[in-house]
Amino acid sequence: MTSFKETLQTLGDVVSDRFDSLSSKLKQRLQYDEPIQIVPYAGYGNQQWVKISGRALEDKGLDQRQDEESLWQNLANAYQRFESDEIPNLQLKLHFQGQTLELVTDQEGYFEASLPVSDLASGGLWYDYQIEVPAQEHLNVSCQPVTGKVQIPCPQCDFGIISDIDDTIMVTNATSTLSMMRLTFLRSPTSRLPFAGVNTFYQALTQSGSVPRPIFYVSSSPWNLYDFLEEFMELNNIPLGTLFLRDFGLHTLKASHHDHKFTYISQIMDSYPQLSFILIGDSGQHDPEVYSELVTHRPHQVKAIYIRDVSAEESRDSEVLRLAEKTREQQIDLCLVENTVEAALHAVEKGYLPSSVLDQLKADLAQTDTVRLQIEAAIQHQDFEK
Repeated sequence: MTSFKETLQTLGDVVSDRFDSLSSKLKQRLQYDEPIQIVPYAGYGNQQWVKISGRALEDKGLDQRQDEESLWQNLANAYQRFESDEIPNLQLKLHFQGQTLELVTDQEGYFEASLPVSDLASGGLWYDYQIEVPAQEHLNVSCQPVTGKVQIPCPQCDFGIISDIDDTIMVTNATSTLSMMRLTFLRSPTSRLPFAGVNTFYQALTQSGSVPRPIFYVSSSPWNLYDFLEEFMELNNIPLGTLFLRDFGLHTLKASHHDHKFTYISQIMDSYPQLSFILIGDSGQHDPEVYSELVTHRPHQVKAIYIRDVSAEESRDSEVLRLAEKTREQQIDLCLVENTVEAALHAVEKGYLPSSVLDQLKADLAQTDTVRLQIEAAIQHQDFEK
């Protein structure tokens, strides 16, 4: 017997697909007279191929940073991100390593492509690609070519990093729906807070090897927040990485947090079968369960697991510690940590990071506490006035 949830998921698929189809057909008849924006996502690849993707949207000027925060402006920007006006059936040209590939955006404005690779710099990690918008019917405005990046780890890389975002690097309070929505809709990348020491820890993880290490961010956040997350990482000196997010729509009801993460992390690991990874997440949702399951299926590809403890419930801590006992059977540590320093201590002990990272973390944390208090005081003052 079909459950109510399955019926709702099916209905969501039908409604979303029908709306996208009608919207796409309508937009094909329109003339685009307003500026358009090509958002190139950070891609990834190996020594044989690269995968590149992005999205075409009507340009709403969200890339212009404001010197002064405004709650109303932040709310308006958030609304515009989720009410994105995608551009379907737009012809594009992708240029990478002397190759040119013609693409067409889908009904939701997305494009993606796979290309072979050839000349790779020794010890390099990031490579550029370009997206060009040629002249075409229905397009009455010109669009300058944009440059995106794709990371290709070199064969000498010793391990990679796969990380969650919400409540792992960024304070989100995902266990509280009201608090999470308030931070998402009323805060800009400038006023969102990273967890203390995350930038130093992640920079050390990606840069302290003999060659740069790749980093991937797998999150249940929607693609609509891509520019927001990218700017947040840039502002807080958190390493650039390839993001795996979710589409925003009714049909995503069928994709659970667990399934989304397990699928994309498996896809990443399949792309680098000889590479092991440090997995980083939090206890608020299902990161420990996903990571533990990956250990069961791929013990040779998991180096260590760090789970930030963001739950106030002792029962949740007990669940995570039981999973830690399970992963230890495979000689893999799942560490439930209170802060970044505890994770770094384990990484230093295991030889994943040099001990000098700890001194840098201590210095950063002392400075971070002062800055954090100043930001929180400014935000409280702003909330009071607004």
